[in-house]
Amino acid sequence: MRKLSSTDIKATLKISDCELMHLRERGQLSFEKRGRAFFYDLPSNESILNHPTGEALVNWYEGKHDFIYSNVPSNAHSKLALEFLLFEVLLPLKCRFGKLVITYGFTSFPLKKFIQKVSPSGTAPILDQHSSHETNSVGKQICSRGGAACDFFVEGVATSDIVRFITQKLNYDRIYYYGNNRPLHVSIHLTDPLKHLQVMSESENGRRYPGKKAFGEKAVILAEDL
Repeated sequence: MRKLSSTDIKATLKISDCELMHLRERGQLSFEKRGRAFFYDLPSNESILNHPTGEALVNWYEGKHDFIYSNVPSNAHSKLALEFLLFEVLLPLKCRFGKLVITYGFTSFPLKKFIQKVSPSGTAPILDQHSSHETNSVGKQICSRGGAACDFFVEGVATSDIVRFITQKLNYDRIYYYGNNRPLHVSIHLTDPLKHLQVMSESENGRRYPGKKAFGEKAVILAEDL
């Protein structure tokens, strides 16, 4: 996992500058110094899901849906995948572009059932990786792809710029690009990332359909043309 900046470790552990300094000086946090900056390993008893971006990844539905139950992963692989998504994609993006506004994040089985009942339009739970490794009521994994996924945007930043950065720098599985003024869908996979970029087009009546797609280095080239 990537090391955390001072800003991100403080945000995750909910501590001040002074508390961080004391933990470092007492040897209670593993770190390395790069120039004048410190970078930290997250303690094994802490989760990056406690970072504000991690909290947004889990609590994204608040204010959108009248869902009154907890939306936390019940499967250990789901938790691991969500942490991987944060470390490998979302936090590097936040560092590069600024605060991410998450529009659709992790979706537990109870939340998935709720959304499919009240607002299913545009969702595809068996494909979209938002349910990560969670299972349904008969123990079958909701999305066979596993991994974890998130839809987001950054205020004032063209989505195409974000796509180019991801394809060139980050360890992603799938990207669905809907245009510069729409949220971007990105996912990770714990073992076999496809590095698949799918450009989604829109018909005259507003229907979305798959357009150009590419994998690996060809995805980098396709991203340059967005």
